[in-house]
Amino acid sequence: AICTILYKGEKKRIMTSTTDNTNYTESENQSSYQQLPTVDVEQSADEDDSILRAPHHFSARQTLWNFTLMSILFSANHGSVVSCLGLATARLGTSIGAIQSGILFFFYTASALLGSTYVTKRAGSRQALIYGMGLYCVYVGCFWLATLATTDAAVKTLSWGGAALGGVGGGVLWNSQGTYFGKAAEEHARQLNQSVEVSTASLAGIFATIYLSEELVLRLLSSFLLESGAASWEGIFGVYTLVALLSVIPMPFLRDYRSTDESDNESLSSILDKVTVAGKLLVRDPKMKYMVGLNAVFGFTSSFLGSYVNGEVLPVALSDENGKMIGVLTSWTAFAAAAFSLLFGRLARITGKGPILIGGGVCFMMVILPFLVQPDAHSYNLSSLLFVYTMQGESRSLSHSVPFRTYTVF
Repeated sequence: AICTILYKGEKKRIMTSTTDNTNYTESENQSSYQQLPTVDVEQSADEDDSILRAPHHFSARQTLWNFTLMSILFSANHGSVVSCLGLATARLGTSIGAIQSGILFFFYTASALLGSTYVTKRAGSRQALIYGMGLYCVYVGCFWLATLATTDAAVKTLSWGGAALGGVGGGVLWNSQGTYFGKAAEEHARQLNQSVEVSTASLAGIFATIYLSEELVLRLLSSFLLESGAASWEGIFGVYTLVALLSVIPMPFLRDYRSTDESDNESLSSILDKVTVAGKLLVRDPKMKYMVGLNAVFGFTSSFLGSYVNGEVLPVALSDENGKMIGVLTSWTAFAAAAFSLLFGRLARITGKGPILIGGGVCFMMVILPFLVQPDAHSYNLSSLLFVYTMQGESRSLSHSVPFRTYTVF
């Protein structure tokens, strides 16, 4: 609004100056209205268009700061979730923890395929983010309540019930985050008069840096608090719950990218069609067969590390029954992912995406292969386990950084 007022004032000043400086020639047969200077309308329109096409750096900075704030809040919330997820089998037991993680990802997948896109479209990406983050708070809070429970039945009810709600929240959260990301990139590109791909790459770098940094800190938090004796497991899960809750409070102040083409009077068939649109996309879109593989393998290796390695191998190999080293090793995965993302991001410009994605597949194989060759947990030490977690971080960076930008463009 300020720029519009200034532009109109400047245009009026220029026109007044031009009128005052025009040399009028009086003629006895010409009236005053015939003596006004001639204005080239096409030239004036071209000048107006060039001004409208000029980059709006102030607005672009506002969009950038808004997106950065979203990234900080989102990363704090999700960092608390993945920190608890990594500790599930170690603190709740292999049986309860593994089943809890399975319930989480089952409802995660179901909500992503059935309904999350409709919720995002109807509520708006910002409001859907709030819904997803709120349900994630329930998931993290149930860890804290489970540590206070005194019976196995109560632990199972809290753990599995929280996982179901958290899974629904996860499906909504990542779908809405992708939509918010895309809308912010489009707005940023429009304000700077540049391609959407450039803005997408820029915002992706900001989001990845913040996300991995906060995940690294929050994963390390459990090991630090346990080693220093500053908090028990009840206190640790209480801190994660508090961080998750605090991350939701500022969310309503973010920019709301709402769709304006939705009708309130939708038929049941129209609603069902929109609810199942993601599932139909998975089946019908020819690009899906190229996009599913790395995501499926990442889900498998993440479950393998979280359920088997964290729950069965670490306590034996490192004599760590209390799970102090889980935070260190899982945070090392996040650190390796961040470091390799920078390296392979530049390498992809030289080699192209193909070799990078193939390298990610090889790294995923190296997460599992050592345990296939040597399944005895007593044969592992800190160095060999660091190699496994490094491979997970490297494969995560390879299979997420390049495909994520591709998915956004698609």
